[in-house]
Amino acid sequence: MRIVAAQETVRAIADGSRLILPHGCVEPTRFYEALQNERDRFRSLQLYSGLQFGDYSFLRNGLGDNFTYATWQASARLRPLFREHKIDFLPIRFRDVVRIFAADGPVPPDVVVIQTSPPQDGYVNLGISVSLYRDLVAAARMVIAEFNMNMPATHGETRIAVEEIGLAYESDSPLGVYTTPRFSERDAQIVERVLGLVAPGSWVQLGVGAIPDAVLSRLWQIPDVNIHSGMLTDGLIEFVEQSRHRPRVVTGEVCGTAKLYDYVARCDAVEMHPSRTTHDFVPISRLPKFVSINSAVEVDLYGQVNGETIDGVQISGVGGSLDFIDGESVLPTGKSIVALPSTTEDGKRSKIVAQLGARTPTTIPRFSVDCVVTEYGVAQLRGRTLRQRAEALRAIAHPSFQDELVGVSAGV
Repeated sequence: MRIVAAQETVRAIADGSRLILPHGCVEPTRFYEALQNERDRFRSLQLYSGLQFGDYSFLRNGLGDNFTYATWQASARLRPLFREHKIDFLPIRFRDVVRIFAADGPVPPDVVVIQTSPPQDGYVNLGISVSLYRDLVAAARMVIAEFNMNMPATHGETRIAVEEIGLAYESDSPLGVYTTPRFSERDAQIVERVLGLVAPGSWVQLGVGAIPDAVLSRLWQIPDVNIHSGMLTDGLIEFVEQSRHRPRVVTGEVCGTAKLYDYVARCDAVEMHPSRTTHDFVPISRLPKFVSINSAVEVDLYGQVNGETIDGVQISGVGGSLDFIDGESVLPTGKSIVALPSTTEDGKRSKIVAQLGARTPTTIPRFSVDCVVTEYGVAQLRGRTLRQRAEALRAIAHPSFQDELVGVSAGV
């Protein structure tokens, strides 16, 4: 391993390489600046990453001329680029990312960029984001690391040896920040219904968004709950501190504020693990009373869930929801919940729809859906016929849209 300037790490990348960038709140901003400054060195660099909560500064110049970009988890910031067909999308379940970007996979990575703590005793710590990076580091031909003095050393499967890193540069840039979306009164009603479905002693997974974030901060109210999830936010602090037992928390990454990052470094109840632990079928299927809680864009009367596009534009991704649903489905006490408001924020469109549109992907198939929750109630779909599903979903649609859903369902 050599420690060099950020500019030198970019200059070491061969044109045409497949370059995997970090996601979540891991933002190596000095590398992004260097990539922009050195962009004219490239004509066919291929950039990939998952969901980023930052501003995607590496896409400001050079996209289409010097490099391409594809993601497996989109952000609202990328919507204009998707509309203009300037970037591409990879439909990958989260547990399959490390299988796709493997040395012997369909998209073997040439270069992987990671952000870590400074080295200590021959190791660095992946800190707030472990999920994919242990496997990606093992698969890549070259690993570039940002040694960030603000990255905390967290607990779990978090360390990698410095000899696995080819080039590194040092940074004191602030870590990325995730801000919880605006929380409304109807969201509060949905949260109450979701909490009512979680039994004492459950292991719980939570997706991303205002409703899962709010559920996380109130899970401590349910006795003996533990967490097994892909990503957690600031509500984790309240959950751990307020719980009457010593909870176990297993997650791949945390995204939030500096307060959260400091907390997980001090709290050994929070264990960070790779996606093969957090998202794979076998580990999940061994958890008693596992409950998966995710949100969605819309649900149709078949029970099919769209969690990733609006009007044909990619706004999210396949993500890990189906990974967790598959795991819970083999458990006699397992449960999965899709929680969403009954309408769009302006109230003009129902999120319970007759049928997903022709250009709309099915993120979760109808045979996998268990419970759907809106502010108007809970629709239990597992084991229900098409007619029964349609009736249950109409009942939790907004009253303004229930009439237009009458008599509309698949084959009914």
